[in-house]
Amino acid sequence: MTNDQLKAHISAFLRDYSIEITPHDAEKLDAIRAELKEGTAVYVAHPPGVPIDDIVTLAGRVQKLGLTATPHVIARKLESRDQLDHALARCQELGIKNALCVAGDITADKPAYDSSLEVLQTGLFKKYGFREVGVAGHPEGSKAIGEERVEQALRGKAEFAKTAGFDLYFATQFGFDPQPFIDWEAATAAKGIHLPIHVGMPGPASLRQLAKFAMLCGVGASMRMLTSRASAMANLLSTQAPDEMVTALARHKGENPQSRFKRVHFFAFGGVVKTARWANAVISGRFVLNNQATGFRVEDVN
Repeated sequence: MTNDQLKAHISAFLRDYSIEITPHDAEKLDAIRAELKEGTAVYVAHPPGVPIDDIVTLAGRVQKLGLTATPHVIARKLESRDQLDHALARCQELGIKNALCVAGDITADKPAYDSSLEVLQTGLFKKYGFREVGVAGHPEGSKAIGEERVEQALRGKAEFAKTAGFDLYFATQFGFDPQPFIDWEAATAAKGIHLPIHVGMPGPASLRQLAKFAMLCGVGASMRMLTSRASAMANLLSTQAPDEMVTALARHKGENPQSRFKRVHFFAFGGVVKTARWANAVISGRFVLNNQATGFRVEDVN
């Protein structure tokens, strides 16, 4: 693959990226919208202490801006089927047809559901006209549940997808090391699981921010990759971009057209606008490959 071909694959790989916001970004929506193309999928995270109604309301604002709102629906935060029904009915009223459904941490006193599969099996996403729902993928494993339960969950979701009535895909936990993602794609395919994969990765952020979230989320291989960079560790405030991961996965996808890596999903730890500007520069070709063609430097990003 020539460098020009690789650059084209890199730009194409990011072209339909999605990005995540939190309620803290609510007052910045106009600035965020200015950086995103029409229809960009914007996930609305559901942090602790925030009612699901507030998440749906924020998602409605995102949808009204011409973006594709994708609110988080967290199984273990739901107190009843009625609460879920009400939230998804409101989504329908607001024109929201996409969601991310994950198990999450237990925060309800008596959660109505223990897993995302239980929520999917209620039939309420289909009832309220959802077109696409993401479910969790963990290329580096999950610290919350053991390997056996992860395996059961993967197979259960893949089986459910056959009769869901809407499209299902894996939205992975973020990482910094491409190899676990490539290995996980192959391992799931070997088990007969062929759902599309949206690859989670952090946008540009300080090493301190990245290390903090990596430790919280238990992405072990990626954490080891971060701490192996001695020169970067010397300056925890230096900005780290995911250029090496993007390059490796874009190369993999270019060499393997059947790859199920369909989209990059950015966790904007360093800021949503900053992440979007970086991604947009890459899409437009404003970047230079390093000498080994293993990463790149983006030009002219404010």
